[in-house]
Amino acid sequence: MISGSKPTRSRKENSPVFRLVLVLVLILPLEGAWLTDLKDARKRAFEEKKDVYVVFLATEISGACVQFKKRVLSQDLFQAAIADRFIPVLIDVPLKQTPGVISPLAANRVVAENFGVVRYPTTFFLNSKGIVYARETGAAINEPLKYAAKVIRRSKDQVARLKLIEEAYKQDGLERAKSLIALIKSTPRGADPSLSAEHLEELAKLDPDDSLGFRKDHLAETGFTDLDRAIKEVFHKDSYDQVIKLVDDYIIKFEPKGVLLQKALFPKLAALNHDKQTAQATEVAEAVIAIDATSAHGKLAAQILRRLKSK
Repeated sequence: MISGSKPTRSRKENSPVFRLVLVLVLILPLEGAWLTDLKDARKRAFEEKKDVYVVFLATEISGACVQFKKRVLSQDLFQAAIADRFIPVLIDVPLKQTPGVISPLAANRVVAENFGVVRYPTTFFLNSKGIVYARETGAAINEPLKYAAKVIRRSKDQVARLKLIEEAYKQDGLERAKSLIALIKSTPRGADPSLSAEHLEELAKLDPDDSLGFRKDHLAETGFTDLDRAIKEVFHKDSYDQVIKLVDDYIIKFEPKGVLLQKALFPKLAALNHDKQTAQATEVAEAVIAIDATSAHGKLAAQILRRLKSK
């Protein structure tokens, strides 16, 4: 007679990750299908009070996008893990253009352009009102659950941020102003400027003379974003004189200091160097290095300066 024995659980079966996998597979509904219509996704997000997770891929030309889609985005575990917080949208952009052939996904190019996508994959996080609160370029191809945890963290950070905003508005005077400044400075990269617009208006009322100096610095940073975009449009057209003028106009208007001034001066240095204006390039290189010789821009300026002096 064979006596019965109590089955033992393996170490793997006892692990928290294993139990989470079981919960996701057996309990959570698997959405399975990603939406491809952003307008529809925004509508659903508003109705269901969820965020929108938008992923731009270019699987025609990018092996990284193919792997990201295959190993992470298409996995049921990933989709189930984020389903409670996000409406997921997948937008595959056809970058190859064959004369006489119109891709069924051609409209996705316009969507990508409207979002300012230049590299793939790029992801955007939108709140239930359809406003972008974070942006990421590239993707570490992790296990589906690990990547899901990273995506969910973005949403949790946004919720925590809303609570901090609520707390800031309970304060008065310059204390409220300082809290709002900290929040604006910590705004995630790629967030829609409208997220900070209301706080900037409040700052103008709380600190009309800009005694904290923040609004001037913030305007300089915003102006630099516009400068950077304008320079990229003209630099590769050999319009070096335009680059120099753009930088000079920006410096006169915003009076940037420190790192921001260094970042603004560097394209001017590059333009002068390309245009073989050695004396002026040497002067600007020395100015860039003087701000911070250890930064990336400072080190590059030092390399350019050595070449200029060796001529």
